[in-house]
Amino acid sequence: MYPRFVILGAQGAGKGTQAGLLSRHFHIPHISAGDLLRDEVATKSPLGRQIKRIIDRGEMVPDRLMSRLIKNRLSRRDAKKGWIVDGYPRYVAQAKTFDKFARPNVVILLELTDHAAVRRLSGRRVCPHGHIYHIRHSRPRRRGRCNHDGLPLKQRDDDTPTAIRRRLRLYHKVTEPLIEAYRHRGLVVTVDAHPVIHSVYRSLLARINRVWRPLPANKTSRR
Repeated sequence: MYPRFVILGAQGAGKGTQAGLLSRHFHIPHISAGDLLRDEVATKSPLGRQIKRIIDRGEMVPDRLMSRLIKNRLSRRDAKKGWIVDGYPRYVAQAKTFDKFARPNVVILLELTDHAAVRRLSGRRVCPHGHIYHIRHSRPRRRGRCNHDGLPLKQRDDDTPTAIRRRLRLYHKVTEPLIEAYRHRGLVVTVDAHPVIHSVYRSLLARINRVWRPLPANKTSRR
């Protein structure tokens, strides 16, 4: 079977980082819900303008729009032989919609304590083009400046300790029931997200390889 992975975890668990590493290992696209939203807004399409108005009001993007973006992205040629989705679904109702057009065969759960999440995210700094740094373990070469474009680094409004704790409360409330639903289906692979990036990655690959097997070479050409 082709790799169809969903990656879950609290804010700061390293979902985007691990999804990127797995994307390169399995030669499948890393599909980030957040990136899809930002890319659509940047196109200034009717849908992009609609999404921008919703975000500017501080509201959640409705399920029907988010599902539409994910479905459209999964229909592209590069996703025909697998994918890893990050940031969707977030709760049980979204997962039910997701099942109508795509079913994951592995759900990766990166476990991180709230204390560690606050510590990680409150030290994060970003440039206007989205390059990410950390004041403790991923510092830029020039203090406060992006390595790539020299632009000033800032802390996101939602990366303050108070905002992070609020987001974590929401995560526990809406995403933990989703995790249990996927666990009931026998799809969840759990990995400790506290170690350094490549230790987490090695553990993750080992766990995935225990439960998932690729299609034999003589069958892949027929799918």
